[in-house]
Amino acid sequence: MAYVKLRALAVANDHRRQGIASALLARAMAIHRDHRAFFMYRQFTAGDAALTRFYQRHGFTIHAPGEPVILAGSSRHRDVGASPLPGEQMFSRAI
Repeated sequence: MAYVKLRALAVANDHRRQGIASALLARAMAIHRDHRAFFMYRQFTAGDAALTRFYQRHGFTIHAPGEPVILAGSSRHRDVGASPLPGEQMFSRAI
């Protein structure tokens, strides 16, 4: 089982809307897939419409504010959850 928590993805204001964030995200997913990860998640400030649209365009599920992401276990490991902090929500997807 290999889960990836995306820690940060940022592009300077002067360079936004050029596909850089999309390219960074695609590369991050490819690197982690190559290392046998299969699921990516992260939390962000609840209600951030721009981030919601960005991650939805890239196939992520946007979870309701306060809703945890369930990380599936296996026959040897039980399911666990990753919970957002107050005022945050999660996004997740298979990679």
